[in-house]
Formats: sequence, C-alpha cells, structure tokens
Amino acid sequence: MSVEALYKVILYPFINESLASLKAMTNLTGEAGEAFVDSVDDFRFKGYAVCSEVTGGLDGVIMMHHYPETAIAIGNSVCENMFEESYAFTEINQDLSNALAEWGNTIVGRSTDLHGRYSLDYKFSSPYFVHDVQDMDKYLVGVKEVITVPITVNGVGRYYFNLLIRNVEYQSVGIKREASAGIANTHSTPLPLASKILLVDDSAMIRKALKRYLSQLGYNNVIEADDGSTAVKMVTQYQPDFMIMDVVMGEMNGDQALAEIRANGSDVPVVMLSSVTDKTLVSQCQAHGISGFIFKPIQADTGAEIVKDYLKIA
Repeated sequence: MSVEALYKVILYPFINESLASLKAMTNLTGEAGEAFVDSVDDFRFKGYAVCSEVTGGLDGVIMMHHYPETAIAIGNSVCENMFEESYAFTEINQDLSNALAEWGNTIVGRSTDLHGRYSLDYKFSSPYFVHDVQDMDKYLVGVKEVITVPITVNGVGRYYFNLLIRNVEYQSVGIKREASAGIANTHSTPLPLASKILLVDDSAMIRKALKRYLSQLGYNNVIEADDGSTAVKMVTQYQPDFMIMDVVMGEMNGDQALAEIRANGSDVPVVMLSSVTDKTLVSQCQAHGISGFIFKPIQADTGAEIVKDYLKIA
C-alpha cells in the first residue's frame, strides 16, 4: 500500500479529527504537513504518546506523538477551555494527564468509529498512553515502515501522527470524513431545578465540567458515579430523577448499565454521552429508551446550553 493510500485510509480521519478537536477543546488551531516515510532506525520517542494497536489486514500501531512541552501546552489549554480558568502547569501532572487523556480519547473514539462504518479488514484497540522512553522499543519490534504526518499548532509547537507498520495485506480506497451530530431530546418540558441528577463518567474531569454546567443552569442536586456498575446500584439506592451517562467506561460500559437499569424496572430519563458515534451502539441505547445522545466534545462556552437542551422530561 502506498504512502498516499495509507494516509487517506488510516491517518486522514485521525488527523482531521485531531485538528477539529484541537479547535473545539483548546481554541488552538493547527495545520497538517505532508505525509512522509520515516526511517525506522532513526525513529525516536519524543516524550508523550497516545497509541492504538491496529490489527487485521494492517498490523501495526497508530501513535499521536508529542514533545512534552507541546503536550503540556495542549493540556493546559484543554483545562482552560473546559473550566474557564487559567492553567499554567509546567509538567504533566494528574490534571494534565486527565485533560490529555480526554483529548486523546475523543480523537481516537471519533476516528475509529468513522473507520468502523466501512467494511475494512482492520480494527483498533482502545487508546493507551506511553510516557517512558524505555517503553518505545517494544513498539518498534517487527516494524518495517513508519509513516509520519507533522501537525503544527499555531503559537505552541508540533505533534506528530505516526503509523508504525509491521505488515499490510490489502489495498484499499480513500475515506471521506463525516461529521457527527448529537441526537436531540424531543421532549419539551424542562427538568425541575430541584431534581436529583446522576452523572456517570469514568473521567473525573468530565464529571467536574458537567457538574459546573449544571450549576450554571441552577441544578445543584447532583450525585456522581465513575463506572456503569456503580450507576446501576445508585439508581436503585438514590432514585435519581435524571441521568447523564458516558458509554465507554472501565468496569461496565454505559450501554450495558442502561440495559441493567431498564431490566431492574427503572424508567429514569437517561441522556448518553460519548465520543463514539457508532450507529449500532446508538440504536442499542435507543432501544432501551434514552432521552438523547450528546456527542463529545462539549466545552465551557457552549456546554451549559448544550446540556440545557437535553434536560427535558416530557
């Protein structure tokens, strides 16, 4: 497969989504450079990377790769844009790790969903993070080719997309990017301000942001869960009036939790929240009864208004 074809098929959706998410989640802008073949022998770890294994017809790793200073600047900007506060961390701490994880997960989730809409002979693993230069050696084992695309972030620096290729078994055609939109809540009666709202997301950062948006709207009776299994128990224990629940979580995904909540007899209104926009997944959630589906990212300047549109019950 040529560099051009690999760029179009594998890298293009990731790069496009990263530039869109960069603008949406940080208010920074970037530009993609030309794709080129990197030397495997000269390839070096830059300090911070979000990775996803590619298996099937293409065997390798896709890597969103930063110098530490670029990662820090982007992480600070994600925090500032989400919370409307000034952040000036100088090293990657827990707050920046959470911010970078949310940015990386949004990009990988949206990009892999787009790939999944086509009958292509490869799949992506859940994203994971590499911080240690010693870890890089194992990703280069068996790699025959590295395709790199530099991304210049205006006023900040660069990050890179690398496709580390061990083997390719097929030829394919290009993919065009599709925009994703949320599924609206069709109800018209606003949720009363005294209502108890359960937020379910394994990202503490997202829960903090949603709680802030809800407070701006006058909703302060908010409880939280960090995984689907806990949410199932809390619905029984606390009888919330409304739920906002992420889909992809560690211990139990939101779609599974939703199925259990309905099986237990609860008809609590639920709005799903995710960067994954797979039509089958959305349909499964709709079959269990949801009051809408918010597709990430959501940000400080629009977050409260977006959430408000979904807080309806009849």
